[in-house]
Amino acid sequence: MTTKIALLSDIHGNSPALQAVLNDMQNQECTQVFMLGDIINGVDPHGCIQLLHDWCETNHAELTCLKGNGEEYLVTPDRDQLPDQDKEWNVDIINLVQWWEDHLTHADIEWIQTFHNHLFWKDACLVHDSPIDRLMSESWHKPNIAPQYQEWFYHSRGILPDMQDEEWEKLWAFMDTQNFSLVFCGHTHIPFFREHAGKRIYNLGSAGAPLDGDPRPAWVLVTESPSTDLDIAIRRVEYDIRLIHDLIDQTPDYYDFKDPDFKEAYKNWLSTGVHWKAHLGH
Repeated sequence: MTTKIALLSDIHGNSPALQAVLNDMQNQECTQVFMLGDIINGVDPHGCIQLLHDWCETNHAELTCLKGNGEEYLVTPDRDQLPDQDKEWNVDIINLVQWWEDHLTHADIEWIQTFHNHLFWKDACLVHDSPIDRLMSESWHKPNIAPQYQEWFYHSRGILPDMQDEEWEKLWAFMDTQNFSLVFCGHTHIPFFREHAGKRIYNLGSAGAPLDGDPRPAWVLVTESPSTDLDIAIRRVEYDIRLIHDLIDQTPDYYDFKDPDFKEAYKNWLSTGVHWKAHLGH
């Protein structure tokens, strides 16, 4: 029996893009879904959660989720006691996370609290950013920061296609020592595949906000058959970008839009697949 599995990451509150990915997943008849984090950090956090839940329920698909940075921030306890909370970066992130929380239901938040940090599935390690960061968190923990705040103050570089050779060598060696030969990750919003000595890494890219110069949402389809190895393919889907632009215009209270230049830069990011910073001042 052939089984179709969907892996996606980094929706970033873009429900129209997610809907297009879900439509493609339905066409492929996926019956299992792995979501690798960053569902909520955007203008439609509840809408994205609702779409994902409803699709999996309607299609009788098993859903397993990991925490991304957005979910990690959201479930950080005692945010009112964060160290350095008066610094500009913290002020903005605290207010942004509060906006997400205000636009989620109690059931949404309870569900997010059940998300995994990482996951092993078959011969694969599933992570949001990097298996080294997830499995060796002590390597980046900051001294004098309480354990519950460590994630708040760390942002992984993730796995990028243009990493230096020594970074790749460190990653391949780590996979050897941990005895897994396949990695699925997200975080960098750049979909790609890399293989070395029988080990493979798939970055899922972003299902809502790509950063590779292609605005089409990305996801990964895994086809499992008893007679063959896993067949793995990165897929891109078209969607009407005007829908997310309209949603942005209908969400003027989104905290990041306190700067009108950012709002337009954000729209241009989603239209081009190029980071919003490149569009500021245009």
